[in-house]
Amino acid sequence: MTSAAKALTSTREFRKLELLTVYFVLLAAVLYSVKLGQASWYVVLVSALAWFGLEANENRGRLASAMEVGAFLLIFDFIFENSGWLAGLWYTKSEFHVGVVPLQVMGIAFFGGAAWALYLPRKFNLWHSIVDCLVFATFGALGERLLIGQVLFVYQQWWTSYDAFVAYFLTWVILHYVRYGVLFKSERTG
Repeated sequence: MTSAAKALTSTREFRKLELLTVYFVLLAAVLYSVKLGQASWYVVLVSALAWFGLEANENRGRLASAMEVGAFLLIFDFIFENSGWLAGLWYTKSEFHVGVVPLQVMGIAFFGGAAWALYLPRKFNLWHSIVDCLVFATFGALGERLLIGQVLFVYQQWWTSYDAFVAYFLTWVILHYVRYGVLFKSERTG
């Protein structure tokens, strides 16, 4: 292992990413093996709220910028999901929704996006960002596939899990730009 890789994998943030990966695997196992139906949305929402609570407790001074990242993800996701629905690429099934976006997904995007912004290293690290984008793209696409199994998400026309992976990866690249290039200005200059 190179010294750069060793330095990356020894950071607190990378250990958090490893724990998130383990949690995502466990959550995927539950969603794969248990038919939760509509409760699946709430399981993921509670997970996002819990993660936000943990990160917010450690990062009180950074909450405002993190909430801006969460709001950005909520708006971006809302536009993307409804655009895909209008284009006939997918739809979701939920008791509570605006357009095609379940209200629970709005909460997941806002609180999960804010938690995500707080967990990242304060200073940009290209390798951490690449691994982060790959982890969230993988589990985002897998999560959609599992929601299809829960009969809560339906792909139509040519859209597949591979397309979802690319879309999640690009979304996370945009989020990294927003997090490091637009928001958290005090961390860039400090």
